[in-house]
Amino acid sequence: MTAVSPSPGLCARCVSGRRIDSAKGSTFWRCAEHDRDPSWPKYPRLPVLRCSRFVAGEVPAGPAQE
Repeated sequence: MTAVSPSPGLCARCVSGRRIDSAKGSTFWRCAEHDRDPSWPKYPRLPVLRCSRFVAGEVPAGPAQE
């Protein structure tokens, strides 16, 4: 059985969203807003349906490796 990752919601279309694929095959979405404001969640609960810091734009090409 293959696990299906939940949709990241707004993170997939946000300039601050960063997709991270682990060496073990897991996918995480990291929010770059955390770098500017440590009180902001680094790894938000998915799917993100509303976000006060959402800025539409292109997510950097290719998943990051962690």
